[in-house]
Amino acid sequence: MSQKQSLSAAKTPPTLVEALLQVRSDMQTRQSPPYLYIGIPNAGRLRCFTGGYWQCMYHLGMDEGQDHLFGLWLRDVKKAWPAEGWAEAYLREFDGDHPRAVRKYLDYVAEFRSLSPAELAAMPLNTEERSRLGRPSAMRPTQPPVPTLDELLEIRRVGRILMYIGEARVERMAGYIDGYRLCLSLAGLKDEEYVRFERWLQDTGRVPPGHTWEDAFLQTASGDHEAAIHRLLDCAAEFRSGNQVPTAQA
Repeated sequence: MSQKQSLSAAKTPPTLVEALLQVRSDMQTRQSPPYLYIGIPNAGRLRCFTGGYWQCMYHLGMDEGQDHLFGLWLRDVKKAWPAEGWAEAYLREFDGDHPRAVRKYLDYVAEFRSLSPAELAAMPLNTEERSRLGRPSAMRPTQPPVPTLDELLEIRRVGRILMYIGEARVERMAGYIDGYRLCLSLAGLKDEEYVRFERWLQDTGRVPPGHTWEDAFLQTASGDHEAAIHRLLDCAAEFRSGNQVPTAQA
């Protein structure tokens, strides 16, 4: 059974913009990857990392305040978020160079955060969007936090991976999970069941030592990314059906 935590256990995590600014700062400081939160820079993975982080915030009842306007600014003011998605467009622009595509996106995040109140107010906004100007982030939770395993089981139930990560690629699914789990962690919530799930994958031999689920399941699926993702989701269901329970704390 799902081990849901109480609403009182959660605190307001950084907004997605704030988390991405930390990634950008780390990329500027370090000489080489892995980088904070995202590991090896991959545009598709980061795109789905943001999706997972946002979905977790949604479940937590978080209002990003003024930072909610970033996507509107990127799309309507900078005209830099085409219908195909920023990750796909920037990768094409830079001939498949993932670090450059990621940096371009993160530079836009920093540019947005540096805008003056007057520049933000000049954006084409509707009434609800305009009410966000100057609004700080806050949490207005209405339901218990949703653990990562519950999120995976919901994706499995829906059955349409495209809705969550776009193109079915294991690195995109891994990015979604990373973003989701980071949000839970920064909200001060434990995600112990997913840790036990990862250990179970290793203990049952599904993921050999020194491997990630991505490469292990991709190899098992003979390179079929969608099949590898479905294997992960099926394993999550099998793990949950085994009535795994937390180990008692001393």
